[in-house]
Order: sequence, then C-alpha cells, then structure tokens
Amino acid sequence: MSIVVCLPGSAAGSVDEAVAEAMAPFARDGVGAVEREVWDSFRISGGSAGLPVLAGHQDDPRLIMGRPWWDGTPEPVLPGMCAGGPRGLIDFSDALRARGAEHAGRVWDQWREVASRHPAADDESVFFHRHLAAGGTHASYETSQEAAAYRAQPAVRAWAEIAPALARPDIAAHFSFDGQAIHIGRRGREEYVAKWEFSLLPERNVLTAGGWWYEPGEAPLHGACRTPADCVHAPDVDEGRPGVQSYLLALPADTLLVNVRCHV
Repeated sequence: MSIVVCLPGSAAGSVDEAVAEAMAPFARDGVGAVEREVWDSFRISGGSAGLPVLAGHQDDPRLIMGRPWWDGTPEPVLPGMCAGGPRGLIDFSDALRARGAEHAGRVWDQWREVASRHPAADDESVFFHRHLAAGGTHASYETSQEAAAYRAQPAVRAWAEIAPALARPDIAAHFSFDGQAIHIGRRGREEYVAKWEFSLLPERNVLTAGGWWYEPGEAPLHGACRTPADCVHAPDVDEGRPGVQSYLLALPADTLLVNVRCHV
C-alpha cells in the first residue's frame, strides 16, 4: 500500500529521518506504539503511485525522488511524477475537481427543480417494507406492485425521464443514478458538491502532520495512542475521502508531502 506522509517544511533537510519517525508508531513486530501493527518495511517511492508535479515545476530542486529498490537499483522516474515535495508543488488537479463539482451542482439543481414541481416522494424503503408486510420477499420486490408504486410517484417518474441525460459514470458510479434520486436532496447543495468534487481524483491514504493514520474503510489510528478506544484526541481529518482531500489542500504550501510505499 502507499500512504502520503505529511511533514513540516523544516524537515526538508532530513526527509528520510522524519518519515521514519512519523511511521515508527505503526510498525509491526511489537516495535510500534499502536496496537494495530500496519507495516513491516517501507520505502519513499514515486512511480505510478507517486505524486503528480504541478506543471512547470518538474525541475524544482525541492522535489523528492524515489529511493532505490530493495536490491539497490534506482527507481524509474516517470514523467510528471515525484515521490514528494512541498504541497505547493503538487498538482491537485483543479480542473478535474472543477469538473466533478460542476456536474454535482447540475445534478443537485435538476433534482431540486423536479422535486419542487411534484408532491414529496416517499423513500423506497416505505414500499419495500410494505411489500414484506404483505408476505413478499427480497427477491420478489423488484417485480411487485409495491415497487411499481414507488416508481409511479410523480417526482420519481419525472426524474427517470431526465436522469439518462445527466448520467456520468465516468465521473463517479453515483452518477449512473442506480440509487434513489430523493437521496440527492438530503444534503444541501454545498455539501453534495463537496462530496463529489473529488470523485475524479485518486483515493489516497494519509499520515497527517498530527500523527493520524487514515485508510479508507478503517478506523483512524493516532500514533500517540495504543487503540482507538484509548484515544482522547480529536481527529484532524473529517471522515471519508473528501475529508482527506480537503485536509491536503488546506495544508500550508511548504508542508512536505512524501509518498511512502509500505509492505503490510
């Protein structure tokens, strides 16, 4: 696995030592302070899983290159990629974020416009449980009268007519609209856009400057605490992928971001 280690700008002259210190609490073999031992070896790495360099800055001496492979051979340098550098030199793909945000905003606006012209639609769970109460099963629901009644609601029917023109599964599977349209409006516009603006960007694991280890689908680990249950510290990243991306974007421009490839 790869993880982006966040270090203060002052660590620029001792990157290897600073990365090792940040990673130490999560080591295997009973060495680390955290109960869930994460890695047994690691290497600062660029390559295909590295960090993209901001256009025009490929030759900046502050960029960090990948360290040699385990057998001592140099890591290939891929065009436009690096193993790390100041956050201000890393390309956070503003154009891709803008594309995801623009489409999410359009979808939210369209659903609200549809919803405003029709009676409020009931959640599909209402019809599903009605089907079960009538003796139906999970397997029989899709062809049942209750499922047809859900789809016959004016707002749901109207959305089904315009959704194909808005479908963009290339941005996110969410925009194939396999789920319920009424869930789109359960978030405010700003929150909905924030959730999907990062959908075109790669998902990254992050070890924050405050010592928090974040992996998708795992409880965050704090390097100063043995277990999450023992931890009294407030996490420094909001939950989920948008939280990690927002955290990285908000870091000072001189913060060092270092891509570390771990054996787990």
